[in-house]
Amino acid sequence: MAHITSKDLMFQPFVMNDIGVVELLIEFRYKYDDNLFLGGGSTLDVTGVKAVNQEVIATYASLDRLINQCNFTDQQLLLIKMVEKGYTHREISEAIGIENQNVKKALKTVYKAVVKENERQWRRVIYTSTLGLKTKQCNKCGEHLPATNEFYSDNKSAKDRLLSICKTCR
Repeated sequence: MAHITSKDLMFQPFVMNDIGVVELLIEFRYKYDDNLFLGGGSTLDVTGVKAVNQEVIATYASLDRLINQCNFTDQQLLLIKMVEKGYTHREISEAIGIENQNVKKALKTVYKAVVKENERQWRRVIYTSTLGLKTKQCNKCGEHLPATNEFYSDNKSAKDRLLSICKTCR
């Protein structure tokens, strides 16, 4: 097997089931996502000379979707936004008044949650598309999820033996 250099990394796919990848994508977003500072507008609305890197846009769109699905607290979202904009852990610590080591711990929790949500979404697709398992609609979020114990808790009195609200909503 050939040795992969940093030059070769641009040709490697990013997989968001690796905590290191999620950490790097968030911590270096300010360097790689040219659309980060556009004020939340759609990249398709922007015209300019600079070429659009579709892979970067798709990667960060996927990351943003996962972050939204994690239901983070306001403080966790603030940490993410500050890191994405290039603030150091020390600068974040000083700005929001928590210890530097607690910033690192909180971010590690965020990264792990994103990876967990990515794995959950992957299993959801595999269970329904590939394995053809039945789905059930959550009464709270309305999402159609595989009717398994992984997504719903047991309810012995229900016809399908599962609660009507998914584990994420509970």
